[in-house]
Amino acid sequence: MQPQQPSHIVKQKTGPDDPVLQETLVDALAQVSPADVISIADELSARHKRIFLNLKTDSVSLTSSFADIAAAVTHTKANARTLTNYFAESDLAGKLITELLITELPVPVRVAIFVEKVNALDTRLALELASGLLHYTSPNDNWLWTRWLWDPTTGTGILPLLAGSTHNLRAENFADGYARVGLVTAMSMKFGEGTGLWTDELMSNKKRAQFANSAFLACAYNVYLYGTTSWRLSREFNNLLPSLPNMARKLLGLPKVKN
Repeated sequence: MQPQQPSHIVKQKTGPDDPVLQETLVDALAQVSPADVISIADELSARHKRIFLNLKTDSVSLTSSFADIAAAVTHTKANARTLTNYFAESDLAGKLITELLITELPVPVRVAIFVEKVNALDTRLALELASGLLHYTSPNDNWLWTRWLWDPTTGTGILPLLAGSTHNLRAENFADGYARVGLVTAMSMKFGEGTGLWTDELMSNKKRAQFANSAFLACAYNVYLYGTTSWRLSREFNNLLPSLPNMARKLLGLPKVKN
């Protein structure tokens, strides 16, 4: 196992310049192992096969599994219900999602069109649905755009933390924004390789490897979130928090695993 190097996940400029915070973040990183990232990637791969694999060609599957799709693309039950209820009230789900997945337009343009057509939804939720459908259906070709990766309304997320700034993520429209998120997501693989969480075992299995970056980024976000939260709260309260791998699973719409 490679030694874990937190400097690639946590930069001094991303938080208060406090040695206690830095120690807490190192402790938080130690709570995620390469085996955790592998397990989460495998769970994403299994869900891909179960729910998303045939969506491009099977409209019946899309309709029957939409509640599962909604739960997969967002990290709260409330948001999943919002998506399910929104599309239950119309017959647009199949048409819009089919257009998103199979039209010949460039993918960033498809994302922008989809978000525009579901403008009654919170924009962040619409982006999570669009990018989640694309990524989980064709993970090697598309990427996620979630609020925990990059929320342009607040300027927060794990991607600007890893990149060191928001410069490369700022965009004038959703198509450009989606493309920029993809570029920074690809760059994040370099950070992953320096943490000890990015192993040959993770990448040697093709089905697992296509979800490696999503699994790593969810873990990285929770390392920072957990570290900064633990720094501010008592040890007794910290003991009540879920494990970091399960916090990452929640972000990715996966069920928690008993420790």
